[in-house]
Amino acid sequence: MFRAKEFWDLMNVTLDALFTTFANFGESKPTNLASCLSQLPEPEALPSPWSTWALIGLVRHRKRQLWVEEIIRTRLQGDSTELAALGALGHPREIPQSGPVPGIPEWEYYFHGRGCCISHKVDGDAIDVDFWDDTAEYFDTYFYKNYLESLRRPEYPEQRLLKLHPSARSISIAINELLQAGALTPLQDRDAHSYRVADEVISMAHQIESFCTACSDTDQRIWLASVIGDWIAADELTIGHPELAAITNPKAKRCRELRQTTLRKYLRDESQRSDALQAMADLQTEDLDEYLEDALQGSPSGFISTALDIITQLNDPKWCPRVHKLFRRVDPSGQLPASHIWITALKSLLNHKFQVNEMMASLTKAGGTEVGEAVLLSLEHAPEHAMPLIRRALIADIPICRTRVAAILALIDAPWSKRELLGTLAASSEQERTADARAALLETGDKEAEKAVLTWEELNPHENEVGSYLEVNGRMLGPFYTFNELSLKNRSTWIRYEMQELHDRVMKIRHVVPPDPSTTNPWWKFWGN
Repeated sequence: MFRAKEFWDLMNVTLDALFTTFANFGESKPTNLASCLSQLPEPEALPSPWSTWALIGLVRHRKRQLWVEEIIRTRLQGDSTELAALGALGHPREIPQSGPVPGIPEWEYYFHGRGCCISHKVDGDAIDVDFWDDTAEYFDTYFYKNYLESLRRPEYPEQRLLKLHPSARSISIAINELLQAGALTPLQDRDAHSYRVADEVISMAHQIESFCTACSDTDQRIWLASVIGDWIAADELTIGHPELAAITNPKAKRCRELRQTTLRKYLRDESQRSDALQAMADLQTEDLDEYLEDALQGSPSGFISTALDIITQLNDPKWCPRVHKLFRRVDPSGQLPASHIWITALKSLLNHKFQVNEMMASLTKAGGTEVGEAVLLSLEHAPEHAMPLIRRALIADIPICRTRVAAILALIDAPWSKRELLGTLAASSEQERTADARAALLETGDKEAEKAVLTWEELNPHENEVGSYLEVNGRMLGPFYTFNELSLKNRSTWIRYEMQELHDRVMKIRHVVPPDPSTTNPWWKFWGN
């Protein structure tokens, strides 16, 4: 049985040992490496490499977040105190919500809610910060994962972190361990969703940075990795040095065994089991198949969705019968994550050409938020089913369906796709219902399409809301609008985002012209009847 208190007590002991290691760190390489390696503690004496590198990464990322705060204050006329206190109400009024950073145009900014994201146009680095307690000290795990995944040229510490966590989502396990052990401090009343580096760790930031600087010397990496207990990295570097490998190999194996034992414990924790399963896939554990098969059972859940994503990554046709069984028992129109699980299973089976006829015929049953994905799959595999799905999505009650399919049609930019978008305007006089189609038509740059949109808007004028204002500390903030009004104002931005996300995939099927099952009367004349 997993006894949490004993586990965290041990984690505290090993963290103390790690802190001592950093405090005593010296940059010189030992003269007799084999002898020094043999005298280092066993893997159990230090935190796992997964947790250690996560802590190093967060200490480094703290400096980046503080830099974002400085950029907001010195170049964007913003105030982190107002962002923390007022959220979206605290955005600087004198500049647009997004754009190039003045003075450093290779960086772009985007204000959102109580935060701001600064991203590099070339390297891709996206540093996103939410402000709490008037500071940029606090991390958001989702933002940090996105940062790691955005890196095109990561430095060695981030390279190592990503090597240990090929799926960045599994880093949340290390973060949970560091929180429980006190290396990270949660924001009060935030349930550890936001957290900062503990003061004790900050006091050693200089030594940690010196350690990372030393890691840039490839000749020292075997020693440096071993000193912090990353025997896996050390062992990978001992190729051609059998005398060193004899020391590092058994300890690397022990590191993996300890990791696997820990992950099995987390699989019994409802809040951690999805990330633990992904971490087991990253580690390529021998019993992964057993856990995946167990995970596919039960009602639709995030755990099943994770298992299905892993099976898709494995790309092994042996899983097709099990995935097919799951596919048949999930409701394609059910609430999330049921519809997502259903379409993911269908896509996986189609890619393996398993029960192709059944899969293609099933596309018409797609529902929930996944009609847009079904449209793409039908254009890729079964064009005869595409048109009914397209028409259903364009008038769907679920906004993401309308947005996604309108973006697909704008990218295709063919006479038939513009005809379908224009059909939505003929079908409805509602502002919200037609917003995606109108935005998509304008994105095509077609003059006739633009004329049709303007004509529709003249016939169906929209009365803009008068935004309200709020006085805070003597400053008038606003105007502020309802969600529906903001939704209409931002629709073109949403369409462009979807077009960017879907571009490469749609370009491959842009030439496809799905057959039109309509009668001589246009389909939209029957809409709503």
